[in-house]
Amino acid sequence: MFFRKVIVFTVAALAALSSFADDAPAKGNGVSATRTLVAYYSWSESGNTKYVAEQIRKATGGALLEIKPKNAYPKDYNACLAQAQKEIRDGIRPELANDPVDFKKYDVIFIGSPNWFGTIAPPAASFLASADLDGKTVIPFFTYGSGGMQNCERDAKKLAEKAGKVLPAKAFRGASVREADKEIVDWIEKDPGIAAALETPASTTSDGFYGFELTSWDGKEVRTAGFKGKVVLVVNTATRCGFTPQYERIEKLYKEYHNKGLEILDVPCNQFGSQAPGSNEEIHTFCTSRYSTTFPQMAKCDVNGDKQIPLYRFLKEETKKDDEARPADIRWNFTKFVIDRDGKVVKRFEPGDSMDELEKLIKSLL
Repeated sequence: MFFRKVIVFTVAALAALSSFADDAPAKGNGVSATRTLVAYYSWSESGNTKYVAEQIRKATGGALLEIKPKNAYPKDYNACLAQAQKEIRDGIRPELANDPVDFKKYDVIFIGSPNWFGTIAPPAASFLASADLDGKTVIPFFTYGSGGMQNCERDAKKLAEKAGKVLPAKAFRGASVREADKEIVDWIEKDPGIAAALETPASTTSDGFYGFELTSWDGKEVRTAGFKGKVVLVVNTATRCGFTPQYERIEKLYKEYHNKGLEILDVPCNQFGSQAPGSNEEIHTFCTSRYSTTFPQMAKCDVNGDKQIPLYRFLKEETKKDDEARPADIRWNFTKFVIDRDGKVVKRFEPGDSMDELEKLIKSLL
């Protein structure tokens, strides 16, 4: 549901000087592939902006990126206030310490910032001003102390003027943001504009199946773009399941057809009866020693729920039946998806479906 180019701009909005303290220590008081990025700036390690960003990440399964100025703000509260006020007054956009972001990798981008003195914190403004927003949708998000949004929404729209669309902002009170988890999720899921943007089928992304990144069992990056022109079998696996012996047949398929253009992605998952316990290394050792597997194995991950990897959102959406209101979740271990040489998801096989029929389809596509 997370595949139209979308940016949600999260801004912890605080009312002028007193509101600034909402995302910093109060004086005297001692937070879809997927192709989803949740970027935020927060002065405090426990700031409201960070908390909101983390909740959005949990709701979307996106990657989390902390925006860091090259020269960090002073830890002293009053010194930080003085520097921030001067930068805002003088229109300074501080240089960031982050590596450049490849925005082409993401369809959904959340950007969070505290509101300092009625506007966006300079580091977040630097990030937004340098972002490639062409064709994307920007959705401002604020938390506040006592002054509401103030000029945050207006200033976000100015910074995002090259975006395809800027949706209306929503504000949350900073003092109660840690009790607002449900409200945050409801806003993302039930706001008509956001829902329309986020629920666009993954297949509308320009790269389709070839637009995802995974991590191998030993921590290496695996891009599905590397499988262009191949027939691909994607299967979620487990090591202590009644279907685990299917590893033997899957390895046989790999040996028989790999040289003819078959690739296999093994995606271990512990969501079904906790039948894939152990570390990535332990799972890999089990498979290679017990079943002599040689096909690529990914790191253990979720295939359902808030933390599911974006690839699985795509696979389920692409095989959704016409009478289904939403794609069917993965029901158990060893559910299989077959992708043809053009990146089209051809068929979904349930765990108990015929392995002979699976092989027959693969042969017909090679």
